[in-house]
Amino acid sequence: MARKALLIALALTLALAGAAHAQKSADKKPASLSSAPSAAAAGHATVTNFGQRWTAMTDKERDTFLEGMTTAVRLVCTNAVFGQETKPVDMQAANKSFMECFAGMFPYKPSDIKSAMTSLYQDKNNNIVPYDIMYGMSLLKVKGDPYEDNLVRLRQDLAKRK
Repeated sequence: MARKALLIALALTLALAGAAHAQKSADKKPASLSSAPSAAAAGHATVTNFGQRWTAMTDKERDTFLEGMTTAVRLVCTNAVFGQETKPVDMQAANKSFMECFAGMFPYKPSDIKSAMTSLYQDKNNNIVPYDIMYGMSLLKVKGDPYEDNLVRLRQDLAKRK
């Protein structure tokens, strides 16, 4: 159980660090429109918030984001299961451990998560919330757990950092 909590914390830390680095890089140098996924998602050069970009994305672009999250979770789980093992591995036990890890971090259908993220970004107050964090809020929403208070506190913290 502690290992699973550590893996989740590691995955979130890596995701948050990546988002922060991407935002910092975006602040230094505006991205060219030719490298943007779509003209609708790129919008004007002054669009810098996540909600507007998410709502402007096509379904295919949203699916691509979720595929990226899935790939990241697969890498984390594969690393956790196999690590630096040099001895032979019991593949049945390893597969079971991998599936438990993966299901713990990506427990719902991608279409449900995408719908939840889209509905959360419909509230303009949530535009400031990065995709990876909104992914976590979407998991809570799909599960039916309360998330509203955490989202309010998160928005306040993010607004202070601007």
